[in-house]
Amino acid sequence: MIYDLENKVVIISGAARGVGREMVLAFIAQRAKVVAADRDASGLAETCANLPQVVQVIADVSTVEGSQAIVNASIQGFGRLDVCVNNAAVAPHTALLDETAEVWDKVYAVNCRGTFLMTQAAARAMIVGKRGGRIINFSSGASKRGSPGAAAYASSRAATEVFSRVAAIELAPYNILVNTVSPGLIDTQPIPRPATMDARLQARIPTLPLARPGKPQEVVDVVLFLASDASSYITGAVMDVDGGSSIGARAAGAVMDDDPRYNWVTGRDARNNPYIERKP
Repeated sequence: MIYDLENKVVIISGAARGVGREMVLAFIAQRAKVVAADRDASGLAETCANLPQVVQVIADVSTVEGSQAIVNASIQGFGRLDVCVNNAAVAPHTALLDETAEVWDKVYAVNCRGTFLMTQAAARAMIVGKRGGRIINFSSGASKRGSPGAAAYASSRAATEVFSRVAAIELAPYNILVNTVSPGLIDTQPIPRPATMDARLQARIPTLPLARPGKPQEVVDVVLFLASDASSYITGAVMDVDGGSSIGARAAGAVMDDDPRYNWVTGRDARNNPYIERKP
């Protein structure tokens, strides 16, 4: 898919690996100019090796200084900011009774505070530029359902979705569109996977409606769409990229209804239906 993103200035946080890295490569392929940010210097350098039109920023989005440094890099390096993709996040999982306040606070600092700070700093730069813009935040399918060990992560992603709706309303007068991408199970797990993680994934994959993990590129494609003029009438939306996992589980076997109470609806033989009143 080709979008007209040539010379657009794009910030991508969490660019050192996974979907973040794929987004950097995809935007460069679309001839955009990219500010790639992460707190992992070595991973960021690997992402950006030999890429044109990329500015690297080693920064922590959960701090005012870090988020502002990332936005400043787009202005100083390219003169403006058109798109801000807030992909940086952490997802440690711990049983509720074992969770610590310190870990909880770190999850919320990156996932919620970082998204807020980056959205605010990016919006201010876009307003000064008077060109409108796109802010694309990240959530997760975990925000829609309970999952053991995900108290901090899932609730932080749900908070991001609500925050993004508020931001979409407040920034609409400036023609700044704010949307959220919510991936499900995407194939970005470490290789080799720990045995327990692999067992969980192998058990989960058959239950997904599409019965497979998503590819990073399938998330990237949605981000490119939201960054482009093709999404010009979409704001405040949550775009699920989850193979249908948020709508239910994959059907197992034939679909059957053997409840005789509704034979009068379906037209099945009702001669032996005890729920139908018979006249003597």
